[in-house]
This record gives sequence, C-alpha cells and structure tokens, in this order.
Amino acid sequence: MAIIVRVLKANHGDCILVTHEGPSGGFNLLVDGGTAQTFKHGPRQRYSGALCDALDELKDQGQSVDLAILTHIDDDHIHGLIKAFEEPDYLGKMVKSMWFNSSRLITRHFNVPEIPENNIMLADDSPETSVKQGQDLEKMLDKLGCKRAPLIMAPQEYEIGPFKLKILSPDRKQLEKLLHKWPVEEDSGETSAHDNDYHLSLDDIWAHDKFESDSSVYNGSSIAFILEADGKKMLFLGDAHDEVVTINLRRCGYSAANKLKLELVKLSHHGSQYNTSSDFLSLLDSPLYIISTDGSRHGLPNKRTIARIIKSTNGKAAFNYEDVIEQLLLADEIEDFSSRLEVLGDEIRF
Repeated sequence: MAIIVRVLKANHGDCILVTHEGPSGGFNLLVDGGTAQTFKHGPRQRYSGALCDALDELKDQGQSVDLAILTHIDDDHIHGLIKAFEEPDYLGKMVKSMWFNSSRLITRHFNVPEIPENNIMLADDSPETSVKQGQDLEKMLDKLGCKRAPLIMAPQEYEIGPFKLKILSPDRKQLEKLLHKWPVEEDSGETSAHDNDYHLSLDDIWAHDKFESDSSVYNGSSIAFILEADGKKMLFLGDAHDEVVTINLRRCGYSAANKLKLELVKLSHHGSQYNTSSDFLSLLDSPLYIISTDGSRHGLPNKRTIARIIKSTNGKAAFNYEDVIEQLLLADEIEDFSSRLEVLGDEIRF
C-alpha cells in the first residue's frame, strides 16, 4: 500500500491530487482545481495543463476522482475545476462525489432565501443549441448522480474509502458571513518587486515579527482538514484562517507539548504571512510545510512565513515551483538556511 501526493503546478493557485494505492486499486482525492490554465491554456485552449494531464492519467488507468473537494470560491482554487466540468469527458464523467459549500447549501442550512446570483455557472457550447447557455454546477452534479455531502464545517469527521477526514475549518461563524451576494473577485495583477518582503533579512523579521490575521471572508470560509490513512496524517488548509484552525486543533487536544504529528502540511493561502502564525506552527510536528504558488501574484509567499517555519519548526518549506526559492534568501543567508528550503518532485510517496 502507498499514499501518493501530487502538488500540481497550478500557477498561483492550489490543485492537489492524493491517491491511496491499496489491494482493491486506487482511491483518488482531488483538492481544488487551480486557475483556468491549470486545466487547459494557450490559443483556443489547445494545450493541456497539469490538472488535465493528471485526469488523463486516471482515465488511462480506468480510475475516477472518488472525492473532489472545492475548498472555497476563489478563482485560483475553483476555475480549473469549472473548466474541467465544462468538457464532457472529464470531471462530469469522472467525479463520484464532491464537497463544496455552495451558496445554495449555505442558505438552506441557515434557512434563508436562496441567492441565485451566487450559483456557479458552467459554459454550455452544446451543438444542440444555437445560443450559448450556462448550466448550474449543482444541477449538473444532481443530474450526474454525484454524491454531495451536507454543509462541511468543523468539527465534523468523515470516513471515505481508505481516508478519514477531520474538519478544522470553517466554523459556523465563517459560513454565516457568506449570506449575501458574492461580488466578483478582483484580480490584483502580477506582483511587482515592491509588493514582496524578500529584501528583509531573517534576523530583522524575527526581531520585529508580529502576527496579523487574514480578514478575507472568502478565505475564512475555506475547508481545511486532517487527512488520515494507514496511520499517516496530512494537513490540508486551503486558504483557511489561522485562528480558526488553531482553535480547533487545540480543541482536539494538540498543544506545544502534544504536537500533531504529520507527514506534511499544505500551508494556507500560498504562504501568506496572514495565515500562518508561530502559535499555529508550535502545534505541529511535520517534515514538510508545502507552499503552492509560482510567486506571480500578491507578493506570495511572504518571507515572513518562511522565517516562522525556520524558527518554529524542524521541518522544511517545500515549493512546487523552483523559481520561488531563488528569491527568498539574501546572499548572506544562503549558506545557513538554504537547507531548510526544497523543491518538491513530481510526487511525494509514503
């Protein structure tokens, strides 16, 4: 038996495929879909992206996506999935079950009127119609017979195939904040040099470090969970708020004296300093703290996050894009600290 984790190249987004290989075959968990380009890119979408390639491999092996988890609605997590659903030979045929805290599920849970403007629409280029129409993702999932979980929130626990999932985020309070019409996400464009903090030394960061929490309502609604199989645990955080995850870890009995032992952590929000505190890191014992981004947006990852990992843990900061590492350390820091940074291979197997 083996567990294989692939942190796919998803540009500035998240797209992770976790496969459990057991006696009865493979069980596949897909966490988010990255940006649209993660599925296909280029003129007329002629080139396959990392997600498309991974799904093609599963199809060739006669396998499915047994569970797809859309952690939250940000474009860099959802858009690759949308594109894969819009092509009939991909997720529409491959996904057996899906977790997604949609607006419809949220409004029904809190017994308030639906907000149709929040429905996720898929493009429909069917030759049966002369007018390009959209179809509702949830209606499509119902039509396909795709299993849907009820609203996902802490402290729920699930057993799905070989995996156990312990939900750490969102809490009820974070979901209540989505009971309104969701505005279109604004794109801040590519990051300029002055938007990052790479000019700061590690010593300066450590001397003046103070944690400030992420204020994004949408990040706060992100699904985060402990994934367990074969006695091994992993932590997947989407873009979840540090405070919510930390509180729920402490409720599970974890502390600086009783750390949660993990094989890996997929850090929240692409290494943002507003989503990873030293207090949170003090609860964990992991060899890998994974950051998924190509570094092209929002000044992420923040060097302040890397500094916290180096100081508060014995693990390594691991990246799915090599170019990101080259910018993070100053010349006089490379000798002492380059061993704490590494590039992920195509897969992590244990």
